[in-house]
Amino acid sequence: MRNNTTWVVVLGDVGRSPRMQYHAVSLSEQADNNVCVLGQHDTLPVKEVAVDPYISLWSTPETPAWVQRLPFLSCRLFVKAAVQIVLLCYCMFIKLPRPDTVLVQNPPAIPTLGLCVMVCWWHGAKLVIDWHNFGYTIMSLTMGRRHPLVVFARWYEWFFGRQATSHLCVSKAMQLFLQAEWGITATVFYDTPPTWFHKADLHEQHELCTRIAADLNAPMHDDDPAYHVTSPYSQHHFDTVQDKPKHAEANGLLRADFNVFTQLVEGKPQLKPLRPALLVSSTSWTMDEDFGILLQAALQYEQMATSSNGSLPGLVIAVTGKGPQKGMYEEKMQQLRLHHVAFRTLWLEASDYPLLLGSADLGVCLHTSSSGLDLPMKVVDMFGCGLPVCAASYDCIDELVKEGQTGLLFDSYQQLADQWVALFQGFPKNPSRQLLHMQQQVQQRKDNWSASWEQLIHIFA
Repeated sequence: MRNNTTWVVVLGDVGRSPRMQYHAVSLSEQADNNVCVLGQHDTLPVKEVAVDPYISLWSTPETPAWVQRLPFLSCRLFVKAAVQIVLLCYCMFIKLPRPDTVLVQNPPAIPTLGLCVMVCWWHGAKLVIDWHNFGYTIMSLTMGRRHPLVVFARWYEWFFGRQATSHLCVSKAMQLFLQAEWGITATVFYDTPPTWFHKADLHEQHELCTRIAADLNAPMHDDDPAYHVTSPYSQHHFDTVQDKPKHAEANGLLRADFNVFTQLVEGKPQLKPLRPALLVSSTSWTMDEDFGILLQAALQYEQMATSSNGSLPGLVIAVTGKGPQKGMYEEKMQQLRLHHVAFRTLWLEASDYPLLLGSADLGVCLHTSSSGLDLPMKVVDMFGCGLPVCAASYDCIDELVKEGQTGLLFDSYQQLADQWVALFQGFPKNPSRQLLHMQQQVQQRKDNWSASWEQLIHIFA
């Protein structure tokens, strides 16, 4: 019988909040707590959350659709917050068991922080805030820093944030800001990969690439490299095919068991000798990631690959995630009509995501942070799977990405395209020394979520 109960509060899709899911697992396995995860469950959680008998999932009622049809952004935000308060109060004060500790993710701050403060006061519980970023800086991307709602949101975050018992944050830069600007003392707890993230072996790579082959092979437009006359992506010259769908089917490109990366040789999986390079970028398709940089870099790479006399490989750029700008950027990908670069937008089960990272050759991170103080969890995931990264440069990213060791930083699409050329010249037969060095350095990292989390047990005891 466990005595302590901790709520893990996520105002959003829990399945897309890996850090909070990992907290839930550690609270159960390492702190021996009963754990109630409160949030939306549109996406399946990781297996470790789903099967743990001491972790229960509680759904927050969704905001009614009519709220989004209201006129004026300010009106929608106000009504949405009011409706969320009513729905969350029902969950927190009536449905859920009494907590000893409440762990809440920030952002979003409104209305979660204020409600969690009141719940903890009512139940005599401790409140722990895990600062991932700041809600007011995200609002400022669309409304500007001086908008009255942004000014109010900053005050709200400051006022209710100061009421918590303990604080965690994701970077030293954020720790310094919280202390200097808001008088909050926070413990830096860097994101680290969970134990089930690892470099995929050949059997895992072949199984995954074969299982999701339909998504990897599906052409995005009529000039897509999937219609290559020979093996797709394996050459750098593309002939014209009149009836492309029939041609693709005749040459096995649309077979369910065909993939462009691996093959079976005498029953054993092998990497194809003329395979393309696989790049992975995980995104939430939001405004703090300028996806136009990736498209422009692909266009630059296309031009350089065309004139490279076959020394540069084709690129398959697999983009995972869901978000509001996904459709807009998919249209732009189709309009590029590239021959040496193929975009694939994927949505994977939680168990397949680390396998894809562990099968890739390079990660790409476009996150620049609305506050300039947070660090991208996606890069941590990539490192956990032995994957070096090209990451957009901003103030505190060097706390995570070590230039030339675990990855490269870029400030422009031209710089990103140049990095691809330098890393993949001669790939896959003769990969660059820099790419091999970075892969080795990443795979030697010893970061581990469970070991790092030990320092937090006293907070939840």
